Amino acid sequence: MERKSAGRYFWLVLIIAILVAGCTGAKKEKNTYTFATWAAGEELKEFSAIIDKVNQEADGQYQVEVLSIPSDYYVKLATYIAAKKTPDFFWLTQELIAKYAELGAIADLTEMFKESQVLTPEQYYPGVLQSATYNGRHYGLPWIANPLVVYYNKDLFDAAGVPYPPATGGWTWDEFIETAKALTRTAQDENGNTYQQYGYIVDGWPNIETFIWAGGGDIIADNGVDVLLDSKETIQGLGILQKILKTGISPPYREVGSLGSNNVWFEKQRVAMFMGGIQDNFEVKLAKLPEKEQFRIGYAPMPVGLDGKAHAFNWTASTVLSSKLAKSKQAYEVMEKITFEFFKWKIASPISGEVERILQIAPAKAAALETIQICLNNARSANYVPEWNEINHHLWLKLYSAMLNDPDFDYESQVKAIAAEARALIANRK
Repeated sequence: MERKSAGRYFWLVLIIAILVAGCTGAKKEKNTYTFATWAAGEELKEFSAIIDKVNQEADGQYQVEVLSIPSDYYVKLATYIAAKKTPDFFWLTQELIAKYAELGAIADLTEMFKESQVLTPEQYYPGVLQSATYNGRHYGLPWIANPLVVYYNKDLFDAAGVPYPPATGGWTWDEFIETAKALTRTAQDENGNTYQQYGYIVDGWPNIETFIWAGGGDIIADNGVDVLLDSKETIQGLGILQKILKTGISPPYREVGSLGSNNVWFEKQRVAMFMGGIQDNFEVKLAKLPEKEQFRIGYAPMPVGLDGKAHAFNWTASTVLSSKLAKSKQAYEVMEKITFEFFKWKIASPISGEVERILQIAPAKAAALETIQICLNNARSANYVPEWNEINHHLWLKLYSAMLNDPDFDYESQVKAIAAEARALIANRK
């Protein structure tokens, strides 16, 4: 799971707000639909095969055409909206659902969703469905669930004489940190060169919500209005992050890039634990390495926070429907049918009772199934609001990166300043 840049969509907010105006008028039912996707390469081939299957089964009742936008996806999507050529179906990541809903660019699916005889809100894991919900209304059909899990190197644990974390969860953040301490040691490679082995790695991933939730706090309340960023619980959670950074169980931020991305540290056995999505394919990567470079992978749920809950941040994406088709029952049914096919494509399906399907898609994940089920049950998204991109931009530039670069950084004063900015942004919401 890759860390998303906090400012990635920051400047698109204004563009979309300008372009979407006047582009959401009624549109008559049609039999040809366009589906925009960011898929490219092999993923696009797989995506297209799914669409071909759906078209074949439609038996001429409708046709779905693929629109691949492999680069500058959101910029080009905004251009289509401006030209009144909004794709009928398109993908949105969870951070943008609220913004597009507020602007009227995507259809409110709530009634059709609840009345469906095929796919209903009750079938979804609640934490996954939350990612496509705004103001209590449903604006997308999530097609993938990818909550965080703790991957660990069993061989490094054995070498250090450290017990494995429980596969069924229950360990605390303090226990996690103590485990990482025991795995942070000077090691030696096959050529006799010494290097520092770390227990864990944090470099902006996992996202800051992970640590805020660990303290029982949050950024925005469930009502989408109240700012909780400067609450006592949030500050406690950031204290857990600071403790991790100060105890030296993670490589210094300035050194992470020396091996490449953060996951490479785990793959090269330079860190013993890594928090990644259940979709991460470490198992496949390791199987391709020379035998002497391979190691045994273990799996554990996320540690339990100060609120007594284990929160597994869940990255997800949804298929949304253009607002011009808001009243098209056929369009919704087509989107629903495609979504069901996606459930058979990616891991994991965001609806309950399908964890065994993972074995058909990724057999190498067999040993992780028990832990994956727990993480799906604990899956959680942030409370995304239309102002999320601006708020998250401040969180990364002014808080998270500052803490990474200076473990003694005064995070408490900074969260108060960012919270004030967030309140001002939300107060200006129309």
